[in-house]
Amino acid sequence: MASVDHTARLRLLAQNKPNSKTSSSVDNPPDASGAGQGRRQTYMSRRAGSALAVAVIEGLRRTHEQFVKTHPDGKRVGLLPLNPVQLIGLENAIDLLCEYVDTLTPEGGG
Repeated sequence: MASVDHTARLRLLAQNKPNSKTSSSVDNPPDASGAGQGRRQTYMSRRAGSALAVAVIEGLRRTHEQFVKTHPDGKRVGLLPLNPVQLIGLENAIDLLCEYVDTLTPEGGG
C-alpha cells in the first residue's frame, strides 16, 4: 500500500527460491507425484492471490464511485474521492493482474 509520500516498498508477487526439502540432486531425485501437486498448489495460490488483489482494487473503485454519488460537491474527505491518476492506476493494475494470470500455467505446464 502506498504511503502519503509515495515511498512504499515494492513487494514482489512471486519469488522463485528453491526449497531445500524439494530440491533435487543426483542422490535425491524429484518425487514425480509430489512435484505435480506442488505445481498445482502454486498455480492455484497465484490465481487466488491475483483474484483477491483484483477484488480489493475493484472495491476501491466502487467505494470511490459511491462516494462521488453521495458527495456531489466533490469535497475531499480523507482519501476520497480518488483523483483521475489514481483511477487510471487502479484500471492499469487490474489489467496487469489479469495479464499475469493469463501467463500462469496449470500443473504440468498445460
